[in-house]
Amino acid sequence: MTFVMPTGGPCAPSAPVYSGAMERIADKALMLASCLGVVAVAGDAGPVAVVAVALAVCVSAGVELALPSRPGVAIATCCVTTLLSAIVPGAFVALPLVSYDLARTRWRVTWALAPVAAAWAWLMQEPRQAVAAALLLSCCSVALSLRCGCQIELAGKATRLQDDLQDKLLALGEKNQELEEAREYEAHAAALAERTRIAREMHDSMGHLLTRLVLQVEALKVIHRGDAVATDELSQVSDGLNEALRTMRASVHSLEDSGVDLGVELNRLAATSGIPGVQVECDPHGTPPAEVSRCLVAVAREALTNAARHAHARSATVRMNGMPGIWQLRVWNDGEVPGTASHLEERGMGLRTMRERVESLGGTLRVSVGNGFEVFASLPRREHS
Repeated sequence: MTFVMPTGGPCAPSAPVYSGAMERIADKALMLASCLGVVAVAGDAGPVAVVAVALAVCVSAGVELALPSRPGVAIATCCVTTLLSAIVPGAFVALPLVSYDLARTRWRVTWALAPVAAAWAWLMQEPRQAVAAALLLSCCSVALSLRCGCQIELAGKATRLQDDLQDKLLALGEKNQELEEAREYEAHAAALAERTRIAREMHDSMGHLLTRLVLQVEALKVIHRGDAVATDELSQVSDGLNEALRTMRASVHSLEDSGVDLGVELNRLAATSGIPGVQVECDPHGTPPAEVSRCLVAVAREALTNAARHAHARSATVRMNGMPGIWQLRVWNDGEVPGTASHLEERGMGLRTMRERVESLGGTLRVSVGNGFEVFASLPRREHS
């Protein structure tokens, strides 16, 4: 299974959230031009009309600043400005621009305020053509504001969906990598188990058969010890059988050595130890020699067995590290072990056997009792191993 990373990689920044600022500026510029057009239709650009348009521009800019943090103040200002534009004679020219921000609130009742104010101005003010134009443009302004709001909302949803999709793709990639690593680990463990099985079958079947044949030939040599020719021929057969037995044993040892993977063995011991929670950390920084791996596996097996049988541990940690000059193994459990480390070693519990095995390879073994029970083994790292 192949995972394809989305364009931009896992560290690519998310797409910027669409704010629609440029679209709103363009819409408001269009509405400002509409206000100027209403002034032209009215034919009288008096001071009231100029002040009304200027006030509408200031209110529109203030709304852009106040709406994100104080939406109530911004909408209230728009409503007051709209009502003043409808009541004050000649101020209706500002209605198209002021109406745009009224449609940005969640309260739909304010959407109709602009057309109602423009209709009131049409009934109460002159000239009727200019007021009618202001009424029509106010309705268009509300429609433009609603359209821009819908566009911003849809763009925001699309951005969030894109971010969610990217997060899910990254999570899928991580899961895919974990599955690939698990598959490789299982395949490697299966290959090692098969090598060990073949080695054991060779040892149990061929080894015993060759050993029996060697013993039979030696017995025939004793029976025919008076016949020099027969004894010489039997000696040649015995030598050939012994050479075959040595070759078979060398092959078995080679298969066993190549079938020992420290990480696989430690995880297998953790799974079969009988302790509910065992955490395994194996970071050897290289492949330990076969005798080192067998020694560390034996130490871990004995330590986990003691933790389960005698300490009744509920959790344990097996940590193997490869340093530039040494191999280190720590096996800790949370069980309760009575007595000191020396007392436990005198009682047995496999500690003496572990120490002898580690020291036979030039290493050291330390047992600590206190906050749990810990076995620490350190073996020298030889380049020729």
